Amino acid sequence: MIMKRWMFSCRGFAMVLMVSALVSACALQQNATVMSPSTGEATHDDATAKKKRFFAFMRPAVERENARILEQREYVLKLRHRGRLGHRDLIRLNALARDYGLSSMDWRKQESWDALLMRIDIIPTGLVLVQAANESAWGTSRFAREGNNYFGEWCFTKGCGIVPRSRAPGATHEVERFASVQDSVRSYMHNLNTLPAYAHFRQLRAMKRRKGQEPDALTLSVGLKQYSERGSDYVKTLQGMIKQNAPLMGG
Repeated sequence: MIMKRWMFSCRGFAMVLMVSALVSACALQQNATVMSPSTGEATHDDATAKKKRFFAFMRPAVERENARILEQREYVLKLRHRGRLGHRDLIRLNALARDYGLSSMDWRKQESWDALLMRIDIIPTGLVLVQAANESAWGTSRFAREGNNYFGEWCFTKGCGIVPRSRAPGATHEVERFASVQDSVRSYMHNLNTLPAYAHFRQLRAMKRRKGQEPDALTLSVGLKQYSERGSDYVKTLQGMIKQNAPLMGG
């Protein structure tokens, strides 16, 4: 199955499926300073305040999307426990499976339920927030400002997005433009929940569920090595950001 949207890291390119790619949009270190637009410098207090504003700006969209996914998950769990499927339930269940990239589901088999539930699940808010900060340079990147693209997805239809200034001759990709922050968050979460590159991410989350534990940002970040060609170093960057910014993210 060929996915239409691709994600990028601020550090370079990595493969998603056989043809997916990650594209550089910014250079951001774990301890990057949030710069003051007036002076070009920022005090620690200025940086802290700007980080808090960014997290407060992004958090509602993240929480709304997680609530939507959680409603879907609870619906599937209810049907699984009930056993009997009505006609309308079957239609909705099959539609959910298709939306999450699954087909040929046999609801008489537990494997089908397991496969769907592995994909329909939330993304820890802290992880979404730090990736948005990392990939969009705390919301200052051109793609975030002009296209509501906080996670760096490409598109390949002319006019579908923003043409990168550094695009190589002959390349046709654009950085996808979203109508809203909410749309950007939804697409990002859908990618993590469906693309083969993030199968390990979903496995880690399912393991937490089997242990009766809530998925957490630090654990699941290990499943994002393919988000960047930096691999383990990228994961360490995310984990450092999660720890450093935990007091600022709220919730």
